[in-house]
Amino acid sequence: MGKSNLMIRKCLLCCGIAASLTTMAQSWPMSTPEAKPGTRWWWLGSAVDRENLNWNLKQYADHGIGAVEITPLYGVQGNQANNIPYLSDKWMEMLRYTQEQCKQNGIELDMATGTGWPFGGPWVPLEESACRVVFVEKEFTGKEVKDLNLLPAEKERNNSVLQKVMLYGGDDFSADITEHVSNGSLSWKIPKEMIPFIGTGKEDVKTVVAVYIKYGVMKVKRAAPGGEGLVIDHFDHQAVAHYLKHIEEAFERTHTPYPHTFFNDSYEVADATWTPTLFEEFEKRRGYKLQDCLLKLIHASESDHVWMGRQPKEVLSDYRETLSDLLLENFTEQWTAWAHKHGAITRNQAHGSPANLIDCYSAVDIPEIEGFGLSDFGIKGLRTDPGKTRKNDSDYSMFKYAPSAAHVCGKPYTSSETFTWLTEHFRTSLSQLKPDLDLMFCAGVNHMFFHGTCYSPKDDTWPGWKFYASIDMSPTNSIWRDAPYFMQYVERCQSFLQWGQPDNDFLVLLPVRDMWQKNPRKLLMQFSIHAMGSLAPEFIKTILDIDRAGFDCDYISERLLMGVTYKNGMLETKAGTRYKGLIIPGSGNMPASIEQHIRELKAQGAHIFYNTDATLLRKAARPEPMKTECGLKAIRRSNPSGYHYFIANLTPNDIHTVEPLAVNYKSAVWFNPLNGDIIPATSDKDGIVINLRSGESMILQVFREETMAQGAPSPSTLSEPVDIVGPWTLSFAEEAPKVNKTFTLDKPQTWETLDDDSVKVTMGTGVYTTHLKLKKKDMKNVRGWKIDLGDVRESARVYINGEFIGCAWSVPFVLDCKQTLKAGDNEIRIEVTNLPANRIADLDRRGIPWRKMEEINVVDINYKKTTYDQWSSMPSGLNSVVRLFKEYQ
Repeated sequence: MGKSNLMIRKCLLCCGIAASLTTMAQSWPMSTPEAKPGTRWWWLGSAVDRENLNWNLKQYADHGIGAVEITPLYGVQGNQANNIPYLSDKWMEMLRYTQEQCKQNGIELDMATGTGWPFGGPWVPLEESACRVVFVEKEFTGKEVKDLNLLPAEKERNNSVLQKVMLYGGDDFSADITEHVSNGSLSWKIPKEMIPFIGTGKEDVKTVVAVYIKYGVMKVKRAAPGGEGLVIDHFDHQAVAHYLKHIEEAFERTHTPYPHTFFNDSYEVADATWTPTLFEEFEKRRGYKLQDCLLKLIHASESDHVWMGRQPKEVLSDYRETLSDLLLENFTEQWTAWAHKHGAITRNQAHGSPANLIDCYSAVDIPEIEGFGLSDFGIKGLRTDPGKTRKNDSDYSMFKYAPSAAHVCGKPYTSSETFTWLTEHFRTSLSQLKPDLDLMFCAGVNHMFFHGTCYSPKDDTWPGWKFYASIDMSPTNSIWRDAPYFMQYVERCQSFLQWGQPDNDFLVLLPVRDMWQKNPRKLLMQFSIHAMGSLAPEFIKTILDIDRAGFDCDYISERLLMGVTYKNGMLETKAGTRYKGLIIPGSGNMPASIEQHIRELKAQGAHIFYNTDATLLRKAARPEPMKTECGLKAIRRSNPSGYHYFIANLTPNDIHTVEPLAVNYKSAVWFNPLNGDIIPATSDKDGIVINLRSGESMILQVFREETMAQGAPSPSTLSEPVDIVGPWTLSFAEEAPKVNKTFTLDKPQTWETLDDDSVKVTMGTGVYTTHLKLKKKDMKNVRGWKIDLGDVRESARVYINGEFIGCAWSVPFVLDCKQTLKAGDNEIRIEVTNLPANRIADLDRRGIPWRKMEEINVVDINYKKTTYDQWSSMPSGLNSVVRLFKEYQ
């Protein structure tokens, strides 16, 4: 037997040696509507109508989507007459109709709290808009200054208002001289009482800093009709209140029910560095005046001079902490309270903001993280697309921010903006989705949302209405045909991940003060997914070290840590979530009150660690060998009868091992989220038998008591592979352009390689059919069969003798045939669905216009205008030999 065949047989055996059966005490958890995937639902121009709303929502429901989040955007070219202004009576009428249709289809209705992003619109006045500070710094000597020009540069003058002028000199002397400035000019003689502090000689240089507030620094991005306008000042309580009041008035005016959830996208107000009340708020919160040390703030990267016992980076950190406080209190908490007042909840992306992410995530009902790009795990058999993908800017450590807040605060759901910019448009397969989603699941996500789906009229010319940066989970994408099987996978996984309670080992104090002191050349620090690699490399290493050591953790902020107590040998948060210890990474920079609280916890017996040395951590918790020995990703949750794990093999290696668990148990069972099978686990004194091929994932439930049928099925062996040689026929179904012929093939091959122009650009489903004759002796002692489809481009439904055996949409493309094969003639039919790439490239080569969206339209992964006419043909169909394996008793 060849080495490769032996490997294949071993891997298939590892895929699941036991036949599926139902245990006496076990079944999948009851699925809730929240277990189904949701999707961001873009309304281009809000040009929706009843007929197409009905059709779109029916499609979504039938394919397994459980929630839609309305986000209105810019419109479609030539369709302006059908645009509906945001919050108009007509818009609210369409919202009410959508609510009715969602209810009929069992779909939850959410909506963004505005159009495009961030919050803003035409009702936002200039004085309540996002603003930034403009500093004008001038020097003079002597006793008097005359007509000193303090106006900002010409380009900065529009919408700029002078707020304060400060004088600095001598040994940290400062004075407010705003009253002496007129029309941007300072003429002033130094009072006698100041001279001893700042001097009047030529060597006594005085510095004047004028502070201007520049309003209107950002308009709403990708705004919908009726939503164009200025972005609000998120730091100002009144600005936020007025913004929300306008939306509230539209609901009350039209008697429209509020949605289930209000959503806020990632904070992307990069120029908002100030707010009019910042001086007052800073003094109230930090205990000293920011205006007295503006030079330290402005030149934080240039000086280490200590002022009043404070270094420049400390002043900068205090400034950033004050913005963090204001964003949390005046925006996030106020927005959530407003939603609650109207019977709705909030779902929020805190990342991108200048605030402590854990505090902002914890202030909402459903914290949401975001994936941005495609991770390269090196999974065996998973196709790559060089030059057509972008690296995922969100790693495992980034994914854990939102789940940490949910776990610490006892919130049942953590959502994710999922599959943003995995690949170029029209090139993303279902198989490419699973690894990044599995990593999110292992980090704690349990309520995923696609990014996303465009409302598109049923009869619009293909490809319909599209949004850039999207997976395009929509009826006009060919992956839609087999998407229900992906949706079922998500629902099964999330039914377990929403059940029970988090059971992570350690709390990790977020070293946000270390982060706030970085990048002193910029005032504003945004904790965006794109910047965390440079802002927090030490913290990222800490989290990855904890994971590699076999443990799991949740991040906690100083605010939340103050509510942690020590009970019955464990740390417990206010929400009741329990942990075995606290890890404090970084410099340990924290307020005295936090230090004192940690000392008190330690004195009571709590485990406190200042590094991630695995030997030390083992004194408090048991590691998971499946992580340390095999490199598997996993998350553990507790439930009334024991524990359950979601386990993913995101390595290039097939895993066939026996490993102990970190928890005690007496029985165990595997749940396969791909097909719903329930399989008793095999275990012995050394642990649980774990069989996962590269790219596979499973759910393991373990019980404190013997609650299932005793014993696992006896091990089985697999035969050598049998190639299904054919001949094969290839016909087409649901294809465009139409292919009105059937092809005969000696062996499986992708259809774009056929010597026939009619199929080279076809998008749709190719039906491969062959016959296999088996003799009675071939069936002797056979428990079942497995079929390995090899390299599938891109998903395949398999039928044997007319019976559906499953859909292979993820690697490895292996299905259990069960007992469908028989002695005699067997028909094998494989329906393979490809991607839209070849068809869309053909439209570009023929110069057929389809990019009809306004504003950004459709761009490439680097946000550049592009066409696809130079794309080479993507393989479509079966790209390798198909094999059968016998499974013997």
